Amino acid sequence: MDSEASGGGNLAGTVLVKDDSVIRFVDFCAGLGGFHHALSQVAKGVLNSRGLNIKFECVAAAEIENDLRECYAENFPDVISSYAKIHQALVNSIEKDVGATGLDALRGALPTFDENGVVTRVHGDLFVFLNEESDGLRTLPNGKRLLPKHDLLCAGFPCQPFSKSGAQKGFEDTRGTVFHALATMTREILPAFLLLENVGNFPQHDNGNTWLRVKKILQELGYDVVATEPVSFGPTATGLLSPHHLGYPHHRERFYIFAQRKKPLKSDSIFIRQLLMSPLAARTPVRRMARVRDDGHLEKMNKKARTELVRIISKKKAPDEDGALKAAQLSMAHTRCINHWGKLLNKLKEHDRRHGTNAWRDSMPSFPIWGYELDPWNWYPIDSNPADRITEIKQVGYLRGVLLDEAALCVRKSTRGEVNLLSYPPTGTRSWLQRALSPLQTSGWISSWPRYASGRKNWPAWKVRFIVQNREWALQLWSALDPAWFRAWLDDLYEVIAVPSLQKLEWNCKGEELDIWSHILQFRPSGLRVKRLAHVPALVAMTTTQIPIIPRLNSFETNAGAPKGAEGRHLLPSEALQLQGLPPNWRYPDSRARAFTCFGNAVHAGLVKDVVHDWLFPGDSAQ
Repeated sequence: MDSEASGGGNLAGTVLVKDDSVIRFVDFCAGLGGFHHALSQVAKGVLNSRGLNIKFECVAAAEIENDLRECYAENFPDVISSYAKIHQALVNSIEKDVGATGLDALRGALPTFDENGVVTRVHGDLFVFLNEESDGLRTLPNGKRLLPKHDLLCAGFPCQPFSKSGAQKGFEDTRGTVFHALATMTREILPAFLLLENVGNFPQHDNGNTWLRVKKILQELGYDVVATEPVSFGPTATGLLSPHHLGYPHHRERFYIFAQRKKPLKSDSIFIRQLLMSPLAARTPVRRMARVRDDGHLEKMNKKARTELVRIISKKKAPDEDGALKAAQLSMAHTRCINHWGKLLNKLKEHDRRHGTNAWRDSMPSFPIWGYELDPWNWYPIDSNPADRITEIKQVGYLRGVLLDEAALCVRKSTRGEVNLLSYPPTGTRSWLQRALSPLQTSGWISSWPRYASGRKNWPAWKVRFIVQNREWALQLWSALDPAWFRAWLDDLYEVIAVPSLQKLEWNCKGEELDIWSHILQFRPSGLRVKRLAHVPALVAMTTTQIPIIPRLNSFETNAGAPKGAEGRHLLPSEALQLQGLPPNWRYPDSRARAFTCFGNAVHAGLVKDVVHDWLFPGDSAQ
């Protein structure tokens, strides 16, 4: 892209570009292509706001996973012409020399083409662009480099540890890592811009040393560097960046690095002179800025996110999504769990309505609710690690009785003697807890403690605090609700909802209506998490059961396979794509579990679009 001549003066924040310009970029660790799609949307935004027909041309893309290499080629028709023009002759040249040079391993990382010259798979391992020593770019016998010249390098590179001697070796310390490959390419090509993305805890990796070395290397290569450092880094840190900061219905804090070469080169096809902080300063979405804004910005963003989320999940699905809808239905066990916790919330809502208040709604705990701790008949001493006291059978049994008596006294005082907790002991399979426990029964009771009470040797203060908070809340429940109803609810929690992780609830939407199916749900190892219907949590699917659950908002949706009582379902792949700012009809891996893993690893195209637009074309209205 050609820059027009400047008349001098302060060029910060000024961009002078010609129409019909082309910005060449590479997309490494490409995944589903979030960077690529974002840049195409930036071009549309510039056309709408400035009337400039700016194009972003992908001159190379690399992704190590073969199924995603194929998806990338199919989802971006624009790479058909660029790959045929730039890479097909290079691949053919390498194929002729592979046998003689012993570079057979190259074949797996090279792009593939069909008989018509259409790319069917983009590049694989990005180290293919480096020579055998990984200290420079791969040059072919005809003198051409495998990596084309480009203006912008994008990469969602993985967090990899560097060597322990890094402080002395500097650049060489990164050898063997993806960042080393990126830095080597940058040193050889010197693109005008770098945009790198990583997990939110990257800047804290290795006590911050990894990020410090990355930043130092980029600066030594001649770049100004800023990043979305956590607010804990100091008063100038902006905070991690998440799509929900910009009004997208997705919560996923990530670490972004913006690097811009300090000086132009004669060979530059693009060099934009402006303040590097503009990608962050123009939007003010980050947490530190959000804390001090008082103009309703956060409320506006939340409203925008909710509107978009409702649009996505209530939209009529395509006919070919019937199979995906069936796979997205909940299991009976999970439906039963949701409805059981929903019964408690409904009871609290009824209490509020009966007393003409929103007290329960507005005071729902922000700490994790641990069902075991809601029953004083279960309480065990927590003045020290319970695991250390298992041998003190008689002492533990005695202290249990003391804790139960104290809880009963608190309830009697709160209800003015109307409720005697001791009159509502456990029933069913736990009815043996009604009696004073023998040493043998005490031992059995100890073995029934939840894992958080006996599964770890350390006994941290946060755990004690959570247990105390749960027990205090339990006394409020016993004092406010019908004790016979609450006893039956607890007994069902232990017997019907038998899985320990399902006996826990995390209510992350304080002040929202106590209607469990109207929110976003997610089953996690820490329990059933409930979040307000605005920001879907990060799409990290360790198992398919962790895929977020959304309420069923339309009457025309097929409910095939849905268990009785299920008023929601898991997200569909088409919805997950849209939550990442990608088209709903994109090609993705066939396996549902594999697809959601890829969705979770993707960069958010909407967020990238916004910050890149502000970076390269400042001064426009927000797109």
